[in-house]
Amino acid sequence: MRKFGFKFFSTNIYNAPSLINECMEFIEKTSDTFVELMVVPDITSDDLHRLKKQFGKTEVRIHGPYMGVDTGNKELEKQNRKILAASQTAADIFDSETIIVHAGYGHKKENLEETARQFKLFNDNRIIIENLPYYDNNGDYLHGNTAEEIAFVMNESGCGFCFDFSHAICAALSLNINIETQLKNFFDLNPAVYHICDGDLSVAYDSHLHFNDGNYPLAHFLNDFTADNAYITIETGKGLEQHADLRIRDYQYLETVQKK
Repeated sequence: MRKFGFKFFSTNIYNAPSLINECMEFIEKTSDTFVELMVVPDITSDDLHRLKKQFGKTEVRIHGPYMGVDTGNKELEKQNRKILAASQTAADIFDSETIIVHAGYGHKKENLEETARQFKLFNDNRIIIENLPYYDNNGDYLHGNTAEEIAFVMNESGCGFCFDFSHAICAALSLNINIETQLKNFFDLNPAVYHICDGDLSVAYDSHLHFNDGNYPLAHFLNDFTADNAYITIETGKGLEQHADLRIRDYQYLETVQKK
């Protein structure tokens, strides 16, 4: 059975409490959902335990922050490890099997090698690397754009893999790679977690559109490029949403189009 994830930022307990409450009220009535929690730096232990109480018995997966983190930069190694430590603490509290960490910045070989080195030094078998677009929305270059780059980090460090569909499509467009080939190559790496949203197949920027607001063939992605027992986080919506209706609609869409 596939499980579908509702994603929250740890700061949502302050800036969107109704979103969490409404989502959790819905999640508690389902059997195929989980929570992915983005742990924002400087979160307190009290905040984590408050969230644990709100999430109840729902399974939680952790996403490490990407703000201030660049594993492709050797000079930021200490900073990266300090920021990641909060995510590792959260994973301990929530008994999370995975901690998602982005690949880093820079297209040079040494940037990719530095990411592999730092992932190995993290020495935490819960950490999984997420593939990235060719560049971010500010135009800064990123690595982890292809299955070959992700496989290199996995082989060097022993980490697992988080497959982000939109990031893969954006990178394929930038690198002039066939999208189907790109997705198959990532799928073959046996991802531990998937991220899915809608978007524009002609645009190399990650837009996090709600389902049916773009032109991604989402049913094809879901049924042909995710495992039957996959953990799939719904990464739709930009900005600070206050209510759960759109997220619940997105969940219901995936429930409708998946082949069982």
